[in-house]
Amino acid sequence: MTPRTFTGARRALSALSALSACYALSGLTLAMVPASPAQAAANGPVCLYKNPDFAGSPNCKSADTPKLKDTWNDKTSSVRVAAGYEATLFDGKQYAGQSVVLKVHTANLAAAGFDNLTTSLKVVKKCDAVSWQEGINYHLGDVVRYEPNGQYYKVINVTANGTDGTNPTISTWYWAPTTCGDGGGGNAKISGGYYVNWTPSPPRLRDLPLNYNLVYLFHAVPVGGPPGTTGAVTYSPPGDGRGAATHLNEDIAYARTVQKRKVMLSVGGAGNGMSFPNRTKSQTFVNSIVSIYNQLGGFDGLDWNTFEGSQTPDTGEMAWISQELKRLYPGFMISAPPAPWNAVDKTFCKDMLNAGVLDYCAPQYYDGPGLADPNYVATNVQEWVNLLGPTHVVVGFGINTSLPNYMTQAQAIDAWTRVETANPTIRGGFDWETGSDEAQGWPYANGVAPLILN
Repeated sequence: MTPRTFTGARRALSALSALSACYALSGLTLAMVPASPAQAAANGPVCLYKNPDFAGSPNCKSADTPKLKDTWNDKTSSVRVAAGYEATLFDGKQYAGQSVVLKVHTANLAAAGFDNLTTSLKVVKKCDAVSWQEGINYHLGDVVRYEPNGQYYKVINVTANGTDGTNPTISTWYWAPTTCGDGGGGNAKISGGYYVNWTPSPPRLRDLPLNYNLVYLFHAVPVGGPPGTTGAVTYSPPGDGRGAATHLNEDIAYARTVQKRKVMLSVGGAGNGMSFPNRTKSQTFVNSIVSIYNQLGGFDGLDWNTFEGSQTPDTGEMAWISQELKRLYPGFMISAPPAPWNAVDKTFCKDMLNAGVLDYCAPQYYDGPGLADPNYVATNVQEWVNLLGPTHVVVGFGINTSLPNYMTQAQAIDAWTRVETANPTIRGGFDWETGSDEAQGWPYANGVAPLILN
């Protein structure tokens, strides 16, 4: 990776999104539509429908069901999931076979190839939450799911009239993004790895160690070079020496549906900054991400690597873009790669979080003087935790004994142990990058990742 230049040194621009604050790392999240909060919970928190768009009479469940009756077996086309709940559908009885995890109302299971396949299901309550309704004044500490984007919000301030009917996506004084249990709220630990596209012969994506439960496709770059001439970006597959390019689409699908990994597209990095001075350029960017999404058969999020060095991020437009992508793809994750020390990056991450579009920031502790020192990592991570909360912080490791200002495996383990001891719910970690990890015998995947995931 060509690193990002900073004061007297360089930093690699390649961080981890988002999950959204209410989605798990396992399973799929499918198309969600707004719905009355009473509909899914009327006779049970999870309601199955034989037709798309919740048409017909529902079959509602409050508990695990090892086998649906014959009149419902393999006949589910849409599902309502009440706020605070998670449903896992299986195509075999007794929870066997392939599965899909639903966090939100899902209008059409055909989008994931799971139409008319449900034979058994599990129902799990993740948190105490309700669907937000316009005009209701909520109380301090209440948690709601905002159905248009599927995200969870918590009341952090009130007046005499409670929240005074405010929309949680607009008011950051009354509301703050929050989580909902381990999977439903996005608290499941992340163990990510960057999968670069300049390696001539990388392993196939599906063959990466399973301790990488999130894989970052690095990287999409701006058309015309930085800062982008039109707003569009393009992505090129990795080298095909071991079939990584030939099988990329099928491997992404396999990783997401069978291996239960998340796959994100990292945009920018390696000197490829971008600016978004107007909505036209922002819309062109969204359109190009949609094109790449279709080109690859889908992915789970976007990693904002588009601001470089002293470049100030266009936060307002980047928040709008992020919200558009979350609207188009419910459960879509948004992350960003802050420099650990950078006040501008801290402000950007906080503002994106307050806007309800950021899942986490991942400061990178490598490729700069002192960044790989476990003492510095532990101290600096705490600053980010104090700013964003532990579930919105991921720790970036760079394990490479042949390069200066990178960690050894022992240093990474030391740093992670200190960080997790101080903040048990910290979101996770990642390593730059899978190619160097393989070349060194997988010190991250086999040594550090198990500590993160367990």
